[in-house]
Amino acid sequence: MNRHPSLRVPQRNEGLLQRLRALTAEPPFWGYRRSWAYLRLVDQLPGNKKRLVRVRRAHHLLGTPTLRLRAQRTPRRSPPKPPQPNEGWGIAMTQVLVEGGGWSYILVVLDWYPKRSVGSHAGLPGKAQPWLAALAMAVNQQCPTGVRGPGLALMSDNGGQPTSTAFMRACGSLGSQQALTRENTPKGNADPERVRRTRKAECLGLQAWTCSFTLARVLKTWLDDDHEHSLHSALGYKPPRQFERDYHLSHGTQLPAA
Repeated sequence: MNRHPSLRVPQRNEGLLQRLRALTAEPPFWGYRRSWAYLRLVDQLPGNKKRLVRVRRAHHLLGTPTLRLRAQRTPRRSPPKPPQPNEGWGIAMTQVLVEGGGWSYILVVLDWYPKRSVGSHAGLPGKAQPWLAALAMAVNQQCPTGVRGPGLALMSDNGGQPTSTAFMRACGSLGSQQALTRENTPKGNADPERVRRTRKAECLGLQAWTCSFTLARVLKTWLDDDHEHSLHSALGYKPPRQFERDYHLSHGTQLPAA
């Protein structure tokens, strides 16, 4: 027996549909899980994921999966999961073309525990200097007394910059344990790589850039907004700053300044 949807269903879904259209227009790369989390936890709208998928499918609001970005390798081990902030960081680089200025290299240092960017740098050239600048920002902000006492592991790929003498010497001077991923195994530094993809999809790839200073300013604004408002499934759909605040409140420690 065929079941026909009730005529009341479109009426009940009208408010949800309007909000979904607004969400789809603002961050066009959100999937249904992230949209559901935002609607449920931020907008306080009732509904489950199945209903959300049905409404999005009926109105052609489902995203198209990018199969060429799907990893084909099988990881040999799980990525690291530090038990507290400032115990494990990952650093990754991407590049953006600036009209009339060439390639701008963007470095972000990510704290693995709260999924929060603790250091960043945007500019030229693509040598060891941007890596050192991003690392220095992270250390000065998060560990002003040094990292030798608590200890810190820094994960990166095995490219020319993180394996340069200057960068390895800086890690040694800080007392940081440097770790490199296996060749052709980006999942070893999975979180920074995933945040890099999101950053390019939601920020860097949405417009053509004509000024490096504007690029750096927009990147900082996006990172600040991500820390305060972006819901991460790995954090129980909490923003990174809230997740980190909850940790420090439960352990009676102080949250570093933003």
